[in-house]
Amino acid sequence: MHARILPQRLARLVCILLLVAATAVADRTAAQSPPTGEEPAGRARRIDALFAALKTTRVEEEGDAMVAEVWRLWLQSGRPDLDAAMQQATNLMNSGLSVLAMPTFDDIVAKAPDWAEAWNKRATALYLLGEHDRSLADIDRVLALEPRHFGALAGMGLIRIAKGEPREALSAYRRALAVNPFLKERHGLIPELERQVGERPL
Repeated sequence: MHARILPQRLARLVCILLLVAATAVADRTAAQSPPTGEEPAGRARRIDALFAALKTTRVEEEGDAMVAEVWRLWLQSGRPDLDAAMQQATNLMNSGLSVLAMPTFDDIVAKAPDWAEAWNKRATALYLLGEHDRSLADIDRVLALEPRHFGALAGMGLIRIAKGEPREALSAYRRALAVNPFLKERHGLIPELERQVGERPL
């Protein structure tokens, strides 16, 4: 048995807190901004621009605002009915009712298989239900659609921690950090993983 960085319950709590924080930031940003009505190509261009800007800014507040805007855009499917269903299922998951959210997530990914965030939310629910291998399979779908999805990469890191695989967890977090230099895990979890596996900080 490999030594574990975090007990499984604590790792799940970290995941829930990160999910709630990301959702709250995205919801707050959406409330402050009028609906864009953008087509998928327009959203894609804005996301590309935000990721480019993330690599150059050094101001924490600016970086956090860019990350929140990326989440807001990722959460747009282009279909109001699916967006509403996603919000409902996410609320259930945030309330500790992932098992009740799963049928809705299943329906969303079936109706919108090219929506990366739908796979990401279902991956999160599966993780919270202890279905680690199924969650990893959904994360693979997320990254096939959006290789820069730092949320999915961080989720992969949490699963690798739960599996007792700190080196693989560190690799996932470093991939996430490469696209989002403002990743919150850079302050505590990543340094702890680096100490665990005996690697120097990047």
